[in-house]
Amino acid sequence: MKKSLQTLLLIILLMLSIAWIPNKGITVLNNTADIHFPETITFQLKAYSNARITSIHLEYGTDALACGESVSRAIPEDFDSDTEIDLQWVWNLRSSRSIPPGAKVWWRWVLVNESGEQIETPIQRIIFLDDSFPWRTRVSEHLNLHWYMGSDQFANALLKAGEDALMRLYKMTGVPIENQVKLFIYASSEAMQDATLFAPDWSGGRAFPRNSTVLIGVAPSEIAWGKDAVAHELAHVVIGHYTFSCVDSTPSWIDEGVAMVIEGELDPGYRDILQDAVDANTLLSVREVGQIFSADPDLASLSYAESFSLVAHLIEVYGNEPMLKLLDLFKQGMSEDKALEMVYGFDRDGLETLWRDWLGAAPMQETQEQRVLPAATPFPTLAPIVGPDFQVSQTPVENNVNITPEQVTGNMEAISQDDVETAKPAVNPVPLVGLGGGIIIVLAVILILRKKRENHIS
Repeated sequence: MKKSLQTLLLIILLMLSIAWIPNKGITVLNNTADIHFPETITFQLKAYSNARITSIHLEYGTDALACGESVSRAIPEDFDSDTEIDLQWVWNLRSSRSIPPGAKVWWRWVLVNESGEQIETPIQRIIFLDDSFPWRTRVSEHLNLHWYMGSDQFANALLKAGEDALMRLYKMTGVPIENQVKLFIYASSEAMQDATLFAPDWSGGRAFPRNSTVLIGVAPSEIAWGKDAVAHELAHVVIGHYTFSCVDSTPSWIDEGVAMVIEGELDPGYRDILQDAVDANTLLSVREVGQIFSADPDLASLSYAESFSLVAHLIEVYGNEPMLKLLDLFKQGMSEDKALEMVYGFDRDGLETLWRDWLGAAPMQETQEQRVLPAATPFPTLAPIVGPDFQVSQTPVENNVNITPEQVTGNMEAISQDDVETAKPAVNPVPLVGLGGGIIIVLAVILILRKKRENHIS
C-alpha cells in the first residue's frame, strides 16, 4: 500500500514537473514604422524566442476602398532563422501604388517558432502625412481643409466653394456625400508637383476617390481658379467613391463631364476649342472620349470640352434624375451601351446622333470611330500622387464636433491614440501552473520524505 502511494506521488510529481516547464514563447521587443514621405515606409521589428523563430512575414495596408480583402504581405530579405531577430522591411512607394497624405497605414507581424507557436502582433496604425509645412485646418460639414499659406479668408473661400459644389453635385446627380473629404491646399502647382510622386508638370490638382482626398496647388492670388479646381476634384472624389466597386464601368466622359459641369459654365477657352471642332467637323466620337484621355494636349482639351457638352446635353434634355440611375448601373458594372439604353433608351451611337444634332454639328463619319488615342490623363486628373519628404508626427483634425469654418485649429493636431496604436511587446505569460505546480511538487516531496521516515521508524 505504501509503495503504491509512493508510486502515485512520483507520477504526480513527474506530470507536474512537465507542466511546469516554461513555454517556449515569442517576445516582441520593438515594433515600429518610420515614414519618409513620400518615398518609403520602413517597418522595424525586434523579437526573441526560447525556440528558433523559423518564419516571419509582414501584413500591411491602408484605409482606402478596396475590392475584397486588401492585405499585402512581405518577407524581409534580411531574415535568418534564430532565437533573436532584428530586421526591417521597406515599402518603396515608387515601385507600388502611391498613397496620398492623410491616409492611414496599418501593419502587423506574424511570427512562428520551431516549436510550432505562432503569434500576430497587435495591428498598429499611423498617418501618412506631410509635416514639412505649418498646416492649419478648418472643418465644415463635409470637408477637412488643410492649408499653410494665405489668410483665414482665403481658406474660408475655398471651404465655402467646396460645400457649394457638393450641394450642386447632389442636386444634379442625387449622389449622397457619404463621408468627409480631406483637402490639402499647397501654395502653388509647383509646390504640389514637388510634393508628389509621378506628377506631370501640367498637374495642378489630384483626386483620390478611394481615400476621399484631394490635393490642389492654389496660390492666395489665384482664388478664382482655386474655387473651380476644388469643385472639379471634389466631384471626382464623390462620384468615384459612390460608383466604386470591383466591376465599376463608369466611362471617362461621365466622370470628367460631371466634374466640369459642377464647376459652372464652360471656360471660354474650352468653348472655342469645342466650336472649332464643330466647325471643322473634327469632334471625337462618344466612344473615343469614353476611353482614358489622350496624352496629346489638343486632343485632351477637346476631350474635356466634349465631356462637359455631353453631360450638359443629358442634364438639359432629360433632367437630373436619370443621372443617378446611370451611375448606379455603372457601379454594378453594366456596359456603357446597356446602361444608356436602360436609362435613356439609346446606346452610344444613339447618343452620338442626338448630341451632335443638339450641338449643331455634322453627323459622325465612320473614320472618326477608328482613331486610337494615346493613353494618359491631363490636368486635373485622378492619377495617384503623394507629397514631399518628411517624418510623420502630426495629423489633420478629423473630428468636426462643435467646429465651424470660422474656427481655426492652428497647426494640425497630433496623431491621436486611436490613430496610432502604441507598439506593445507580444509576451507570452508564465503559465499559471508554474506557481501552483511548484507548491504541489514541494508538498509531494515532503510527503514522500515523511513516508520514508515513517517506514524507517516502523
